[in-house]
Amino acid sequence: MSAERVILINLLLYIFGFSFLLYKRNKLSEQSIGLLSIIINFIGVLFSMGIRLSDITGDVISYHWFYIGERLFTIDILVNELTFLMYFLVQFIALWVQVFSMEYMKNDPSYGRYFAYINLFVASMIGIVVSGNLLMIYMFWELVGLCSYLLIGFWYEKKSATNAAMKAFWVNRVGDIGFLIGIILIYRYFGTFEITQIIDKTNLIPSALHNSPMMTTMGLLIFCGCIAKSAQLPLQIWLPDAMEGPTPVSALIHAATMVAAGIFLMARMFPMLSPDALLVMAIIGTLTMFFGACSALVQYDIKKLLAFSTISQLGLMVVGIGVGAVNTALFHLVTHAFFKAGLFLSAGAVIHHLHHEQDMRKMGNLRREIPIIYYTFTICAAALAGIPLFSGFLSKDAIVVAAFEWAASQPKQIYFVIPAVCLVVSGMSAYYMMRQVFLIFLEREDNPLELISSSAKNIYKNVAKRIEGIVNVEDDEQRRKAAKAHEDEVTIADFLSELGAMELSVIVMATASIGFVFSMNPFSAESSWFFHIFHYESKSYQWIAYVAILIALNGVLLGYIFTKEESYRLDNEQVEPKGLLARIIFHNYYLSEIFHTIFVKPILWISPKVFYFDRMVIDGVVNGIAKLTILFSIVNSWVEREIIDKFVNLAAMLTGKAGSYTRQIQNGKAQTYIITIFVCLILIMILLML
Repeated sequence: MSAERVILINLLLYIFGFSFLLYKRNKLSEQSIGLLSIIINFIGVLFSMGIRLSDITGDVISYHWFYIGERLFTIDILVNELTFLMYFLVQFIALWVQVFSMEYMKNDPSYGRYFAYINLFVASMIGIVVSGNLLMIYMFWELVGLCSYLLIGFWYEKKSATNAAMKAFWVNRVGDIGFLIGIILIYRYFGTFEITQIIDKTNLIPSALHNSPMMTTMGLLIFCGCIAKSAQLPLQIWLPDAMEGPTPVSALIHAATMVAAGIFLMARMFPMLSPDALLVMAIIGTLTMFFGACSALVQYDIKKLLAFSTISQLGLMVVGIGVGAVNTALFHLVTHAFFKAGLFLSAGAVIHHLHHEQDMRKMGNLRREIPIIYYTFTICAAALAGIPLFSGFLSKDAIVVAAFEWAASQPKQIYFVIPAVCLVVSGMSAYYMMRQVFLIFLEREDNPLELISSSAKNIYKNVAKRIEGIVNVEDDEQRRKAAKAHEDEVTIADFLSELGAMELSVIVMATASIGFVFSMNPFSAESSWFFHIFHYESKSYQWIAYVAILIALNGVLLGYIFTKEESYRLDNEQVEPKGLLARIIFHNYYLSEIFHTIFVKPILWISPKVFYFDRMVIDGVVNGIAKLTILFSIVNSWVEREIIDKFVNLAAMLTGKAGSYTRQIQNGKAQTYIITIFVCLILIMILLML
């Protein structure tokens, strides 16, 4: 079976799943709904694995779509290595998110609607991945926006959820307007929507003209779509609020699907981007990366911290594309998909365990209660922090190295600011991930007095056990071994008893976050299987990776020291951190409030006046014209009826009378004709005499 048929069948399966589950959502059991959705997703994963690499030749499969005049518009499916990678990644992540959701969403009244939306979401993402022209990408792009609106506002009875959904929807529309204008300009300039033709025509443009204002404008307008969808400054304000949706939705949006769509789009269009457009991307990515990491440092909400971390990591990917390391950025997209999905799913398991508590200040010492989640979360956090032996170390440091190589090739030293910020953010990532692990899972005391009290209690318990051992002397070695064996057996049984759908999902994500999954040499990104498929850009500055290791380890150490100190003075009732700068960072630099003041308030202020003007002036003019039209029609009807119709009827009557009189002359009698001629001659003579 050809690749395009496999993709078409896969899309139809997801659309069927969406339609059927939405229609039967109140008639099927939860288990039936979950299993049906997972089976559809599993078939999709098998399809993605079944597309043979030998079939991926970069070909475009086209079908006639519609005509406008003589211009033919086609449906194009682009099948290449990047398509195969994202086609598999999206469905694989979605599969385990759905497995996790079966337990997490259990007993939810809208269980069927949730899985229906997930199927539509995955179908939309696949549409973006396989589309070979910009018009198709834009259609699925907007469909993904609709799905995100439905999923973020899934619990629509919560005002905060509906507000977050509206915010995500409208902020994304702002960027999508620029994206649409860019698509129109590209069509006007290149005469086609097909991506491969656009790239081929771009390659024919002389290098001196490639950096023209028109090429830069088109590239930046396409980047507008990425700014909104991938949450770059200044349109990243919707992503932290998107945490109002169910946690598995957060994992799906933040991992390899919606927010990664912008990075995927820019990678697709990279050959068309001018050097000036790439520089702007690198600058925006750097600012987004830094400010997102700063916001993550002061968060107390377990999901919002991960949301700001996602913003920061997406900024790093944009930096990778901006400095020309496209494949390296895609590599980080892949590794980030696994460890960020693992972090969000693990966070969901923590929230589920604590009955939907999300404040990390009210957590702590959970490693004993949910050990599986503790280990998986720690592995994924280590990957995000860039610790060696984990996947994030390979991809993050590869981007940092590429950024240094790019800066070295630039004419001014100021360009080294971008890779330097990448290193700083690497340390910040390690810091806030250590802070999160500490606050959630490790032991901590609220204050030093409680620490002393706890130590005293432990000493007392140890002394009491020793005294009991002296009183009840039991030297039977076999008995001790049996007790020890029984203790181990209970521990293993407890471990296995905790292995449910949620735990299985996070274990898969954590396993995929280990460095050996991507490279047999976990210290070398170049030896990764990913770069055997995609070209590896970086060749020098490899020593920067060792600096990044030291910075990441230092970030972990500082995170432990300062978080331990912070844990002594945590105030669970405190809404926001103390200090002006900390509050600004905590509230995402008040960008939402600034936009509300600059854009929303003026619109709300002017809308009543516009409404008044519309009602009193526009409507008055329209109603006045309507009344005049009615009056004119009445007058026109009277004139037509009383004057025109009567005149016509009178003319007809006179004509009929004249005809009836003249008909009498034509009677066939000669004397009548003679008399008529005589009368006519007399009349003519009279007229001549006058």
